[in-house]
Amino acid sequence: MKIITENAVYVQKNDIAYLTHTGFSIPASIFVKVFGNGIVIIDDSNRYEFEKFEDNSEIAFFKGLDWIVDYNSVKDLSDDEIIKMGLSITQTRNQIALQFNSMSEDERKKNLDMVTKCELLDFKMYSLRDILRFKQGHLKMTLPEGVDYPEGFVPKGETGIQKIMRRIFPKRKH
Repeated sequence: MKIITENAVYVQKNDIAYLTHTGFSIPASIFVKVFGNGIVIIDDSNRYEFEKFEDNSEIAFFKGLDWIVDYNSVKDLSDDEIIKMGLSITQTRNQIALQFNSMSEDERKKNLDMVTKCELLDFKMYSLRDILRFKQGHLKMTLPEGVDYPEGFVPKGETGIQKIMRRIFPKRKH
């Protein structure tokens, strides 16, 4: 998931890890920022943490990756709307797969990018699943400071009074 603000883009480590496996060219500044200190292990303990990118070229790069779900475009959608979005993605993915599978062996070799498109759509589906789990309180994720939580969101373990206090005194945007 990515969160685009006025001056930065925040990207989950999970998405960055997947990006390194896509074979796409990654701007050197992003690679150095994330992996510059050597080996970085991304696992269940940190996959939903966000990395901040402020350089204009980095922001433009991540804005152009439509397979990384944009938090701001889905945060206030209902569960049904997110599911409909997922169904649309699945339909697109299946159309690409059917077209690829109907090709001859030679045509498939020339159109291997279709396999990559299917894989990216699969990844996008997993991200939508995680957003649903997050919104329903089944997945713990801390958003960057100044980023609003979904409307009516109640973090797992938060009491009714804490929810009321958060609504009365929301986080201030800086």
